[in-house]
Amino acid sequence: MMLKLLCKTGFITVLAGLTGCNSDDNDSKNTAYTHVYPAPDGPYRVGVAACDVLDAGLDSMSPIPNQTRRLPIKVYYPTKQENGTYQSYFDRWGHQVGYLDRVRPKDVPVHPNQFKLDELASWSQANVAIAPAASGSGWPILFYSHGAFLFEVDNTELLEDLASRGYVVVSINHTYISGVASFQDGSSEGTYLPSDAKDVGTDKGFAYFDQVVAPQITHDVISVYQWLSRHTERFDDQLDESRIGTLGYSLGGSAAMNSCAEMPDCVASVNMDGLLLGDVRTQPLNKPLLLLQTPKQVLAQAFEDNGHETYLLTVANTNHRDFMDQNRWVVGYRSGIEGDLMHAIVKQSVGTFFDRYLNDTEIEWPESDAVTIQVK
Repeated sequence: MMLKLLCKTGFITVLAGLTGCNSDDNDSKNTAYTHVYPAPDGPYRVGVAACDVLDAGLDSMSPIPNQTRRLPIKVYYPTKQENGTYQSYFDRWGHQVGYLDRVRPKDVPVHPNQFKLDELASWSQANVAIAPAASGSGWPILFYSHGAFLFEVDNTELLEDLASRGYVVVSINHTYISGVASFQDGSSEGTYLPSDAKDVGTDKGFAYFDQVVAPQITHDVISVYQWLSRHTERFDDQLDESRIGTLGYSLGGSAAMNSCAEMPDCVASVNMDGLLLGDVRTQPLNKPLLLLQTPKQVLAQAFEDNGHETYLLTVANTNHRDFMDQNRWVVGYRSGIEGDLMHAIVKQSVGTFFDRYLNDTEIEWPESDAVTIQVK
């Protein structure tokens, strides 16, 4: 079963209230940071704010009954400023790096040229002003959901690239199904799955993911959307709430599609090599949809069922993990496609799709022999 494969892959190989947003710079740590992926291609630099949404409703996934759900988020946005201080790729407390160290297979040697994970930098800058939207009506907003047992930064290269093209991109950490959720007070929560739901190949396991996880992470996206709508002043009222899109990788693909179906202002959605759980498993999205996948054709049925303009991009010689940033974290990562080419394909595909439906421009698909495109 595909969900079982995705979940195990995540563990084994990946190595309404509000708190104040993070204002700490990396300079205060006196650490030399390293960029391991190219700068975003868009005309803007990228700003970032990390916050906790503290009142996201009742938490159906918490091991503690009747607990209020807490969600760490990162908001990437276009800026014209440059403060010279880039943010750490992973969280500043070391929770995410520690998690990756713990789940790393013990029998796999560390590559001799492996980067130190706690020294990796993103291209995001904190404490910079959001750029005024060129349209005068605000920037379109995208909501991103990560893969199972990963975190809100598992596709940072893509999300920063989208922000540099003129989007406000809100990346949500789905607490208890992420590898670890790191909150702004320095605390964290790890993954939690009931003992009888850890094997999704069983009836109980699949039912838990379909009936508990998928609805909860869908609700997470909607809760964060509602919070953002109440706090547009934090981004100088430069948000256009009439132009909304969602995207997700792996398990997050279901959150993206389900939440887009429920939000009237959501125009279009992207599922990156994900799977269908929750309502969209039986009810097509029926909005513009981009599906990216490996040659295993896991999303062919979703392509056939969707009752709107739909694009299915299959990338040759890829595996599931190629649709996130793992090959930037792990030197010697094995794949049938070169890493820079793969990231260029994903960034161009996702960017041109959202440009078409949120900015009314023409689609310009990547020109590569590795890409097969079906359109309906």
